[in-house]
Amino acid sequence: MPYVISLYLFLGTNLGALAAFLLYKIPKIKASHLYVLCGVVLIALLALELIPHALEEYSLISIAFGTSLGVLSCMCLHGLFEGVSSSAYRPALFITLAIAIHNIPAGWAIGSTLDNEQFTTSFIAATVIHQIPEGLAIMTSLLLSRRRRLPLILFILFSLLLSGIFLFFSILGHSVVLPWKSNGLILGTAIGFLLFTALGEFLFKKHS
Repeated sequence: MPYVISLYLFLGTNLGALAAFLLYKIPKIKASHLYVLCGVVLIALLALELIPHALEEYSLISIAFGTSLGVLSCMCLHGLFEGVSSSAYRPALFITLAIAIHNIPAGWAIGSTLDNEQFTTSFIAATVIHQIPEGLAIMTSLLLSRRRRLPLILFILFSLLLSGIFLFFSILGHSVVLPWKSNGLILGTAIGFLLFTALGEFLFKKHS
């Protein structure tokens, strides 16, 4: 089952990428619109899913500490990328790192309940739909880097990486129980990455 779920994660992410590519090809949609779209998508993902789920399942202290750690990590990475040619890919890298970190507790949690998980059509649909905004944000940020061939190659590598991380930790979670506080800390770190990226890289940053 972990292999099947990872496949659906990969497909959902690629559906989001397809939506981003179609929007990018519409002449009336400018780059500034796509930056705002990415920021709004990430904020919605945080406000409607990640933050409520985190506060419901884990302690506020672990979430707050993890979020602070994620934001500080982004600030350090931001400084390293500043002025470097690869900085064009910085938003996509931050989003991918955030989703990869988020996939650790998610994969672990699903892996630990595989024996009781009922693999229904609604579960598959929810898995695919959950990945669409993430794929949309990653692909849009790559397209806005204005590189011709690399966005597609990087996106495939990123989506394979995300699916692989989820697969690895779901298999690991089937046999090893992750400490409850560690889950909250990891999820908080993912929230910090996404929050910094949404505000600092998309909504409140001037793009040329």
